[in-house]
Amino acid sequence: MMNQDTSYLKSFSFEEYELHLGKLRQQMVKHGIDMLLLSSPENIYYATGYRSWYLSSLFRPVFVAVPREGEPAIFLRYLEKTTVQNTSWIERIYYSGSTSRNYGVMNCTNYIDGIMKYLASLNAEVKRVGIEANAGQHFQWSLTLLKEIIDEFSQIDFVDGSSAIEGARMIKTDWEIRNIESAGYITERAIVDTFREILPGRTTEKEIASGITSRMCAGGIDKISYLTVNSGADKYSTFNSYATSRVVQPGEIVLVDISGHYEGYASDLTRTMFLGKNLPDDYEDMARISMESVHAGFAAMENGNTIGDVSQAIENFILNSKYGDYLVHSSGHSIGLSVVEFPSIENNSVVQLETGMVLALENGVYPYDKKQGAESIYLSFRMEDEALTGINGPRWLSGPGKMIYTLSDFV
Repeated sequence: MMNQDTSYLKSFSFEEYELHLGKLRQQMVKHGIDMLLLSSPENIYYATGYRSWYLSSLFRPVFVAVPREGEPAIFLRYLEKTTVQNTSWIERIYYSGSTSRNYGVMNCTNYIDGIMKYLASLNAEVKRVGIEANAGQHFQWSLTLLKEIIDEFSQIDFVDGSSAIEGARMIKTDWEIRNIESAGYITERAIVDTFREILPGRTTEKEIASGITSRMCAGGIDKISYLTVNSGADKYSTFNSYATSRVVQPGEIVLVDISGHYEGYASDLTRTMFLGKNLPDDYEDMARISMESVHAGFAAMENGNTIGDVSQAIENFILNSKYGDYLVHSSGHSIGLSVVEFPSIENNSVVQLETGMVLALENGVYPYDKKQGAESIYLSFRMEDEALTGINGPRWLSGPGKMIYTLSDFV
């Protein structure tokens, strides 16, 4: 029987794999790290191409070791070996399994044995190992398991490797950028096509959520990270709540904030709709200011500017408007394999913008009773889109979205 070409199963090309490894190793040199020990699905995917729903389990550890010199390795259970071979470019697979199963020959007894054999095979000495230990990263498995590894390899200094990982993932490749753009395009279409079908007085928030997610999946989205649907006075003051069985009513605002992943890479869009045909003047003003604040941030995305410059451009636009008293939201974050990545968009950030950075720009206007505080928000307007810092200036990767939809848009 002839061997079939299974290259179509690879998550990304070998050239893309080498780009990712090169960026990780560059950052390891910068931060004085000899090896990264990766445990989260996003970082494992980034470093190897291995992608599997197996990683959603919190009971079956998987680790990837990326050395500064030498070939990376993966450590996991035997039954995932084929998936690793199909999807990734990793050749050094250390696999173990239950002795009561008729799996065949294992090449290690457990993850500790596998890591020990791998370290012994390397030509370079490993003194400092970086793990996912800080904000923006996460160690996937139990702290007990981490302690076992640290205790077993007491000659190694285990340090926080988050900065090295974030530094590598911060600048996107062309392939990554295309995936983020595709995710945004699919998400936008799903939102607009669902808005088209809303019937005030009949449609529920859950039906809106279902309409958006089903259309996203039909368009090629393979994971939904979250979906917020807010409508009505009781929910305008919430920012991250789930859809409910509440029926949306005529004259209300519906705000949706959703993220879906295409080939692993995320979208993050916020859109609003007025459930009437004639938008009140003050609603139009608040929606326009929300949209234009995001556009002000987009205009500030020039190489050499800082993330703080982008944040201040967005916030100052709102602060200088007649609704300046109603600025309560932050102005966004970077985006990629994770919905929220480093760097966050904050006024005091001194991180310089570079070609290949992708930001989710967002903010809005939230009128509320000053005596009661932000918990009394009684309307909710927000805009969010993704943009790329390019060689010749910024470029939108989603939208840019319409400032607000009304029933008149779908007559």
